[in-house]
Amino acid sequence: MFILSAMLITLSVQAQVGVRFGAKAGLNVSQIGGGTMEIDGETNDVDASDMLLGFHIGGVANFSLTDRFGLQPEILFSMQGESEGEGSNVVKTTLSFINIPVLLDIKPLPGLSIFVGPQFGINVLRSMSSDGVSVSGTTLDDALAVRGVKVNPVDVAAVLGVQYTFIDHLTVGARYNFGFTSSMGVTDEGKDAGRSVSGGAHRVIQLSVGWLF
Repeated sequence: MFILSAMLITLSVQAQVGVRFGAKAGLNVSQIGGGTMEIDGETNDVDASDMLLGFHIGGVANFSLTDRFGLQPEILFSMQGESEGEGSNVVKTTLSFINIPVLLDIKPLPGLSIFVGPQFGINVLRSMSSDGVSVSGTTLDDALAVRGVKVNPVDVAAVLGVQYTFIDHLTVGARYNFGFTSSMGVTDEGKDAGRSVSGGAHRVIQLSVGWLF
């Protein structure tokens, strides 16, 4: 991020880059993809979860390099995770991140943008709820540690999306975040017990509205 910031400052000075700032918010539809968990040498497949509804909100900065290309770094609070079960047995795991996507802004038509690029996330909140009972924070960490697992504190994803800007200010967009890192990790005690986790990454559809100043 330091190198990227330095590059953007250099471009601003040398090429008179146009910069616009804005805010956005919207709906998240998320799930945890399928993966595997190894316990005492036995590998168990884990299916992809059901969808969980959440939201995202944050700020954006759009750097126009040319009429056709730009860069758009963002900082977003994003509530994502998974839902499992049916009826009163539904277990919802909510993992909230501060996400920082750094996206290439491709502009094939006036007002239309196609975004693609990496996203880096840091977990800031985590909770698990079932039948009106909720466990969060360090209490949840302690409960997971008994099983030798923990919430992965970081997330790396690829982002692909589209956005249209109306009246030069109002934006409406949709994007898909494809995670590469497992949502869960293994504690040191879990590793000693022969446990491992692979797959199970975040999959998030985001629908948003925003305003560029």
